[in-house]
Amino acid sequence: MQAEIITIGDEILIGQIVDTNSAFIAQQLNKIGVSVYQITSVQDDKQHILKSLHEAEENADIIILTGGLGPTKDDITKITLAEYFNDTLELDEDIVKHIQYLFAKSNYPFTEVNRMQALVPTKATPLQNRLGTAPGMWFYENNTVFVSLPGVPYEMKGLMTYQVLPKIQEQFHLPYIIHKTIMTYGMGESMLAEKIEDWEDSLPKFIKLAYLPSFGHVRLRLTAKGNDKKLLEETLTYKIS
Repeated sequence: MQAEIITIGDEILIGQIVDTNSAFIAQQLNKIGVSVYQITSVQDDKQHILKSLHEAEENADIIILTGGLGPTKDDITKITLAEYFNDTLELDEDIVKHIQYLFAKSNYPFTEVNRMQALVPTKATPLQNRLGTAPGMWFYENNTVFVSLPGVPYEMKGLMTYQVLPKIQEQFHLPYIIHKTIMTYGMGESMLAEKIEDWEDSLPKFIKLAYLPSFGHVRLRLTAKGNDKKLLEETLTYKIS
């Protein structure tokens, strides 16, 4: 099961903010057995987003987008997704009521711009954002899941944790992914690789080894992936003992 993460926003590409959303999403997907194939950051530009969606659909079973769901004119993700799926937008009254509730709670005026934030593509299943006004959206098209989430980190995390991850686990039969790390000291990466070559060659195909060098030490990360959790754990334990 492969996923691709697409973050949308000029502010990421000019270095104004650091993309922490992708790191969180990748960590959470890994925990439930979904491997991330690629992470892409794109401009607030319709053609750039459309191109990224087409490319991601060729590689992944699950595509998660963050950003571009706000009320301003530069927030074009919903419009772009509607075009990608040859769809139209319609007003979701439940989302309107939710936004009105949030604004009334904070004593903010509710305007037509805020109402338009409740527009969603007809093919989408809305994901109510309890922490903000921009709803998430879940699509299942061409045997691929597309999820669009707000770019605000705490809103994205709430939707991922309580709605997106459970829905993915419900829809797909997922493998287990288990990591083990070995710390080594006093030897560089190339010398270490030569020293453990026979051991590395003996690893079964379902275990992948990665070298993570830092000053003064090298971490060896073993990643096992498969459907038999007990076999993965026992094999990893045996290989590092």
